[in-house]
Amino acid sequence: MSRLRVVFSIGALHGGGSERQIVSVLRHLDRDRFEPYLYLIYRSGPLLPLLPDDVQTVAFEERDRRSMSKIPGGMHRRRVADLKRFFHEVRADISYDRTFLMTLVAADAGQQAGVPNVSTIVTDPSTGFSPVAGRFQSFKRRSLKRLYGRSAAVLAVSDGAGRSAESFYGLTPMSVQTLYNGVDQQAIANAANGRPNSSWWNAPSSAGKDVVRVVAAGRLNFEKGFHLLIDAVAALQQELPDREFRLALLGEGGRRQQLQQQADQYGLSDQVGLPGFRDDAAAWYRSADVYVLSSLMEGMPNVVLEAMACGTPVVATDCPHGPREILQDDCGILCGVNSARGLADGIRQVILDPEKTARRRARATERIEQVFSQTAAMDKLQEILIQAAKRHQEK
Repeated sequence: MSRLRVVFSIGALHGGGSERQIVSVLRHLDRDRFEPYLYLIYRSGPLLPLLPDDVQTVAFEERDRRSMSKIPGGMHRRRVADLKRFFHEVRADISYDRTFLMTLVAADAGQQAGVPNVSTIVTDPSTGFSPVAGRFQSFKRRSLKRLYGRSAAVLAVSDGAGRSAESFYGLTPMSVQTLYNGVDQQAIANAANGRPNSSWWNAPSSAGKDVVRVVAAGRLNFEKGFHLLIDAVAALQQELPDREFRLALLGEGGRRQQLQQQADQYGLSDQVGLPGFRDDAAAWYRSADVYVLSSLMEGMPNVVLEAMACGTPVVATDCPHGPREILQDDCGILCGVNSARGLADGIRQVILDPEKTARRRARATERIEQVFSQTAAMDKLQEILIQAAKRHQEK
């Protein structure tokens, strides 16, 4: 049996969860059964060097060098047409895309080219659609309803995101399958070896205090709630003066300056660090006393899974969707959304109740192995791709 030619597509390879999942899937895809290709809109992002050498990667910006279209919708139509050409060039058997912005291109191109598409919804559209959809949102929403309705399979990274998507787009109830993100435990363990490359993070307290290291990661935008986490750490430093709190926010984004100014205003310039995107993020997680997810919205936060795989206690907002599904069976602490006080109380529980924290860590490790392993996720995804291609061939 010949290998299935799968074209994976996403906008770029920056440090977000969807981009990391695409790279992970490409690294673990069974080469005896699949021949992978990667189509990007922009060849950019720090994850590019992590792509396997055998994956042919192309980018729209390199294939179509014409100037920006001034006609409304013109650039979108050019992207759809180019991806459709690429499907024909590689004789694609199936298309797989992540994020609704890429679905607008890839599902449209695939359906025009006669290539079955599998699309993945990565966040709750009731909260995550409007902030990133840009112009013509009503048109895009109608287009996604049509495209999802004609897809070979539609996946979501959590049950909550799937049910929300069905309601938001008007899809058939229970038509969206849940496929949790997989965690490569061995790769994370290897990456977590050693200390982070940061003298600030690793240094003992100059005042001889116990240091409490708090870490968070993600794009530096409003939705990640890092401003609330800075508020929480400032409150804890006042309430527990015998300890020295250090907060590392790993990532890049438009709110870097505002977050730094906020830390400065609290007098925490030396205690809040913004080290940027880090290749050694897992080492930061493992060396931390607590990982905090302060988000206002999520789909299925990979960073929480990675922190759990590192054995780091987790405090997370109970935002839609993902954290509650991940932290079932008391694997971590859930707190209210948009609440600095809730985050502070969660961190306080972790550091002041070590026995309960140890029990949560043990449950978290077991849950990662049983529910969120890379093997389980890849087995399910590969079966979905095979069955989607088979149904199309039988038509």
